[in-house]
Amino acid sequence: MKRMQRVNDSFLGPIERPALAWIAARLPAGIVPDQLTAFGVVGGLITAAGFLLSRSSLTWLWLASVGLVINWFGDSLDGTLARVRGIERPRYGFFIDHASDLFCQIITFLTLGVSPLAHFGAACLGLITFLLAFVYSMIIAHARATMRVTYFYFGPTEIRALLLLGNVLTIAVGVVDLQDWLPAVPGVGAITIHDLFIALLSLAGLTAIGTAAVGDARALAAEDPPPAPATQFVDSRTPSDD
Repeated sequence: MKRMQRVNDSFLGPIERPALAWIAARLPAGIVPDQLTAFGVVGGLITAAGFLLSRSSLTWLWLASVGLVINWFGDSLDGTLARVRGIERPRYGFFIDHASDLFCQIITFLTLGVSPLAHFGAACLGLITFLLAFVYSMIIAHARATMRVTYFYFGPTEIRALLLLGNVLTIAVGVVDLQDWLPAVPGVGAITIHDLFIALLSLAGLTAIGTAAVGDARALAAEDPPPAPATQFVDSRTPSDD
């Protein structure tokens, strides 16, 4: 299998990558990447549970925040550990990492949508944008052997960081609605600050993916030009030759 090139220009990358490498180099030998992947999935489940339980009390957002940190730790560190130790398994690692990330992001967005923080429709808009980016990354991975992790400096780590900040803000001041600045949506009610940020980030994400698609299409057109037209066969025989 051709080695996959990663494109990860995450805004938090200059801090995150050295930190992950430092941690990976100091983990006990008994800890292996698969355990970290499983740890990340557990974090995703804890996050989902925290969002669900926040319907009864916003204090449960602390649980969701702990889950986000655990999910980041496991999901971000498993591949780093494999690379640091030179024990990469390209096909298996690619499958298990992205399958687990897909599962965790889906349950995170869906449970966010049933929490008091955001309306379900807004959360689904965020999920659709994530899925679009995820599918497009898979297309580019096949077409160019390049795995795009981020779009315009924004990726899974930034999503978790914003959710964590949103949890802390909500715990401190309660659910922030924007009814004094934005009109209520009929049948939905007041728009929350989470709804607004999800909508803005989704719009930015769709723009980024569209821009990337145009650029990738142009690059692929140059790298993979159409074949030259076949030379037309001319029958040089005369009727008398038949």
